[in-house]
Amino acid sequence: MAALVVLRLSLPSRLARQPLDALLNGLTPSPARQPTSAGAVPGLRRDLLRTEFVVRHLPGVAGTCLYRALARYAVLRRTGLDATFVMGVGPHGMDDDGHAWVEVAGKPFEEPNDVNRYAVTFRYPPVSDTHAPLIL
Repeated sequence: MAALVVLRLSLPSRLARQPLDALLNGLTPSPARQPTSAGAVPGLRRDLLRTEFVVRHLPGVAGTCLYRALARYAVLRRTGLDATFVMGVGPHGMDDDGHAWVEVAGKPFEEPNDVNRYAVTFRYPPVSDTHAPLIL
């Protein structure tokens, strides 16, 4: 769990030094690891939630959904789960709140908010559509 806290605390300074897609690329292990067994997910979930609780109570630490989602993405990917980092904006566009979350198998992972209200603006890794028409 200490490694999770260190990872989470490092994210604001890392994001300040590099673009989001470069940070996410650095948080994505290469080559892909063997997937985590289904039995390991409850322990992983518990460790993530405990880490978030600890970090939330540290003074001067940004506790936004962005950093929570980045840490979740990194940890889930490191354990072999096919996680996706997602950002969206509310129905009122720039006048509304944005949100970041993680999906596993296309479903929000331990997400306290209803993400259906958000229009997805960023997804990593990006969805590749090999059948999309080429527009020149």
